[in-house]
Amino acid sequence: MPLLVTRAFRNKKDKAFLSNTHIYYSKGFLRRKGENCILNIFSEVKEYLTARQVAENYGLQVRRNGLACCPFHDDKHPSMKIDKNYHCFACGVGGDVIDYVSRMFGLSQYEAALKIVEDFRLPIEVKRNKELREQDRERIRRERTERERLIHIRERFDRWCNHSIESLRDSLSLIEQMGIFLNGKPPDIIFSEDYARMLHAEPLMNYWLDILCMGNTEDKQELFMKGRKSS
Repeated sequence: MPLLVTRAFRNKKDKAFLSNTHIYYSKGFLRRKGENCILNIFSEVKEYLTARQVAENYGLQVRRNGLACCPFHDDKHPSMKIDKNYHCFACGVGGDVIDYVSRMFGLSQYEAALKIVEDFRLPIEVKRNKELREQDRERIRRERTERERLIHIRERFDRWCNHSIESLRDSLSLIEQMGIFLNGKPPDIIFSEDYARMLHAEPLMNYWLDILCMGNTEDKQELFMKGRKSS
């Protein structure tokens, strides 16, 4: 269920009443017209919600001291401070609630604001995409296409990582089983050319496996590019 919120109301007529699933509000509170609607959506959203409220509703685990593991890099230890705004002391990203949603979902600032309004059922009247200028619609289409392309690349990269981890673990398990099998066998069998090649490759395979299991994104991408060049 979406988080339901209200802000400090300006007067009694503007008071919002909350139930478990709906927001009830007076017409005077909701009324916005023309360009003011688009111009005000950013400030309106930020009046209702903090970056922390939105982030927690989208699944971020925040400690009592306001620290969390940054979702924008491979953060092993909490390095992001988040409250009204957010800032990561490790990778340097930061901004307000709209910027957080924009970065999290790969949206433009305007699309992020719309998503917040819809997901949190905020009583803010906004113009939809069909009312935007043609150049704005074209820009949104380009951004959506690029976002889908990046998602596709990321999915392929994740599949490659998972397949490589499984393959390396199988190879290392085979080397271990071969060592057990050859224990006590004659030297000419133990020191066969095939087994020698496997033993020679074992440290490198362990190194690759460490990168894929515990390395950061940059290290994994570098390993991926080396694999493409050698193939």
